Amino acid sequence: MSRRDLWREDEIRVISVTPVSRGVLRPTLVTLTTIALIVEGASRYHEVHRFEDWLLLVLVAPLAVVTLTRTWRWRSHKVHVTSDRVIIEGGVLGRQRSSIELRDVLATRVDQRVSERLTRRGFLVLETLAGPVVIGQVRHPSALSRLIDAERRDEVRQSLPLDTVFSVEEQNYFPGEVRPDEWQRRRYE
Repeated sequence: MSRRDLWREDEIRVISVTPVSRGVLRPTLVTLTTIALIVEGASRYHEVHRFEDWLLLVLVAPLAVVTLTRTWRWRSHKVHVTSDRVIIEGGVLGRQRSSIELRDVLATRVDQRVSERLTRRGFLVLETLAGPVVIGQVRHPSALSRLIDAERRDEVRQSLPLDTVFSVEEQNYFPGEVRPDEWQRRRYE
């Protein structure tokens, strides 16, 4: 399914967000530290220099694979907020996609620890009738929450066109019932 197939006919994308990277920093740091130790060891010790290529292949290659797959998984995870719904998609080999209609969202909630408040990160949770839906850890979760709430309010306003004219329809009465206007006439006769 392409990006064009993701949106509905009259749907407008408001924002797309990539959640905060999880599990990428440590493998990256371990990979870079291992490379630095092997290069430094090769410059000081002859035995390490002699097996430098093998050490890089055996020690760094698995760490690099872990780092690349976690980065790929992180970059493939997206949260799209549109005029009608919130779409969560992700997955490296098998793509998963779920969507929540904005009319089904009862409230939004931001869960943050003190350290997350300082780094402006936190978990965004959508409260629905079916239960809470955790969007994940995102940057500026309160701003995203306000944006979703604003789209929810706009959807309610847009559901009823402004040029709608309301009129009173005449009700069907059962035979033998007295209509209100006939009751008024009978009363004054």
